[in-house]
Amino acid sequence: MTKVQRFNSFLIGILMIAFGVIIFIEPELGLSMISATLCISLVVMGVNKLIFYYRMARHMVGGRNALIVGLLLLDLGIYAFMLQEFPKAYLVIYMLAIHAFAGVVDILSALDAIRTSSKNWRIRMFSGVVNLTMAVCAVFYGFAKGDMRSVVYIFAMGICYSGIMRMINAFRRTAVAYIQ
Repeated sequence: MTKVQRFNSFLIGILMIAFGVIIFIEPELGLSMISATLCISLVVMGVNKLIFYYRMARHMVGGRNALIVGLLLLDLGIYAFMLQEFPKAYLVIYMLAIHAFAGVVDILSALDAIRTSSKNWRIRMFSGVVNLTMAVCAVFYGFAKGDMRSVVYIFAMGICYSGIMRMINAFRRTAVAYIQ
């Protein structure tokens, strides 16, 4: 990770923590801000992946993955834009599903890191378990208890936690040797 990427990751972590605090203080305003940010970021990431595919990845081995990921991100971003007209409960459930998916991906990548004897699997596993636990707790409170206020607070804690983890990862050393 370059210094600019580290700085950007740290800055995004601070913004995520700020969004989490805003959601704690004002749940309706915070959810609108988060949904708009989520929609825009998914669409931008999808378009970036598609541009990367068009310019470079179509000539690479496995480059079709960039096309598929770009289309999926673009589709998720457009779908999130459409969810803004629905009640906020659907948006919260959609965001919690994204948290659960991120947790599962972190757990699977940690298991892969264990198989390859990597040393940095613990923080990845911890992050995945915490994300998945928060999503399960939010679904439990939302569906079993019918308490959407608790779901919003759990989601805010998840955003703050993700921001803290992003800031920690910005300062971790990379295992790649750079040749200058």
